[in-house]
Amino acid sequence: VFMVIRKAMKSDGAALDALLTKLIRDETRYDSNLSPEVVIKDNYAQRIEEEGSSAFVAEEDGTIVGYLYGFLYQIPGMMLRPVAIMDALYVEEAYRGQGIARELFQRFREFAEEGHADRIELKVLSDNTKAMALYEALGFCEKKKYMELLLTAKNGQ
Repeated sequence: VFMVIRKAMKSDGAALDALLTKLIRDETRYDSNLSPEVVIKDNYAQRIEEEGSSAFVAEEDGTIVGYLYGFLYQIPGMMLRPVAIMDALYVEEAYRGQGIARELFQRFREFAEEGHADRIELKVLSDNTKAMALYEALGFCEKKKYMELLLTAKNGQ
């Protein structure tokens, strides 16, 4: 396997949108409010080039098989340093377990450090034990609890 990890370009937008669609559909297993019919379009082409945003792709033979998107977040006057938000990480199922997520994360970590971020934060669905194990292996630990109160029945009624 000849894998290239590189910074995403605006022209990668549609491929990243397709992977985000797969990510959301995967997460329907853990969040009943996500639509399994979702199709993401025109999301990343603009975001990739925004100041303080970054995306990295894993590419094999010209095909993008994984990506990570994140950004720096700061509230001037309240936060001394920005926080790097790791917003989305997805690797095609056939390519998992090969260290691709680690490589993508390493590139994002470098971006965060160059941006003088205080830390990297992410949200992960509590039932997604594989993702939780990956993030813990990367050195993440629980700092805050993100809580919810469901206002609808589990079946959507």
